[in-house]
Amino acid sequence: MRNQTIQICNQSKFYKFIVCVLCFVVPATSNAITLEEAIELALKVDPTVRASKLTQMASEENIAIARSRFLPQVVLQGSSSQLTQTTSQDLATGGSTSRSFTGPAVNHQLSIRQALIRPKETSAIRYAKLQTQYVELKFKSDVNELKSRVVNAWIDLLGAQQVAHAFERPLPFLEDAANQERSKYKQGDGTRDALLEADAQYLNAKAIYIQAVETFKAKQGAFEKLTTIPAISLVNQKLDLIPKSVGFNEEKSVVWERVRDTSLELQMAQLQELMQLERVKNAEADHKPTLDLMVAVNSAQNDATSTQGFQYKNKQIGVQYFLPLYAGGSSSAAVRQAIFASESSKLEFDAINSKFQIDFDNNWSQLVGLKYRQYANYDSLMSIETQLKATNRQFELGVKTLSDLSVIEVAYAKRLNDLIMSSQDLQKLYFKLRFKI
Repeated sequence: MRNQTIQICNQSKFYKFIVCVLCFVVPATSNAITLEEAIELALKVDPTVRASKLTQMASEENIAIARSRFLPQVVLQGSSSQLTQTTSQDLATGGSTSRSFTGPAVNHQLSIRQALIRPKETSAIRYAKLQTQYVELKFKSDVNELKSRVVNAWIDLLGAQQVAHAFERPLPFLEDAANQERSKYKQGDGTRDALLEADAQYLNAKAIYIQAVETFKAKQGAFEKLTTIPAISLVNQKLDLIPKSVGFNEEKSVVWERVRDTSLELQMAQLQELMQLERVKNAEADHKPTLDLMVAVNSAQNDATSTQGFQYKNKQIGVQYFLPLYAGGSSSAAVRQAIFASESSKLEFDAINSKFQIDFDNNWSQLVGLKYRQYANYDSLMSIETQLKATNRQFELGVKTLSDLSVIEVAYAKRLNDLIMSSQDLQKLYFKLRFKI
């Protein structure tokens, strides 16, 4: 038993050293970091946000690509070669005649095509604009998602640090109580069961503290990977555990309307529905005629048998139309396919809208419940703090024992932990709703 207690004491000193290193050894040059600064740094290094931004930039080019089909299409083409040709002709009177020609054969043509009526390309421009808006909203959504992750990592780190300190506090008292029971047992004034109970309480508290320290170290690593900021920069930051009117003071229906109208998720679902409708129009355009204006200038020399020895120039201007009559049913099938996809997107929007409202109702209920829970935890902590002060006075007067003091210290640590947990959950939920707005 004594060896086990010595081992526990050594572990206690080791983990106290870890907490000191993690929390209190701050370089003189380090400055406290704010949450806003942490978010800005995370936005600069997060690969998901950077990839989303590049995707947005790429999507914007689709508009230029679609519009280009309505701009003049200018093509210059030609050929130049050395022609050697012998032509033979049978005569009606018998015999034959022949002639030979050697010279350059040249043909150059400049053509300009200007689209006048292109239903499919018109639809493609509208689709590209909708797609660009969708990708832009996707980028904003990715940014908000990263902000939420940084906020949660920030709150988790500060909360884990305070929890570790809370569970560290009763350890000296429990250790002293265990040592006191051991001394009493050796002197014959105590009992073995009291000694075992004191050691068990100390061991249990020690295990809880070790777990809190390990959780703290894990939260440090997560925060540093997300923001590239040393977690030690947050050493002077603490969660505000005093209950406040955190959240919304407006009516739930008013808040819901604002959240619904500004939700990126719902806006993206609406754009997805509009994109599918435009795909229907794009498919229907395969049945419609097109009309282009054509202008061509041609310069040639010796490019055909009939023009050997001649140079000529042609100028043409006119229109070219294309009227689809029958394509084996593929156009009609494409229209039906687009209609089915459009109907599916409408149902998906309804499902997303319903889920969004359910999530909001749940979050609102949790927000209200957590407010009351935080107030209750705070009042409970104030109550145990009063008891702790009274027990300390009674201990100094010899009315209470060290064991009584250690018990109240453990109770205080547990209630402080409850307050930290409820405060963490409340602040996370508040930021979650805030970012959706």
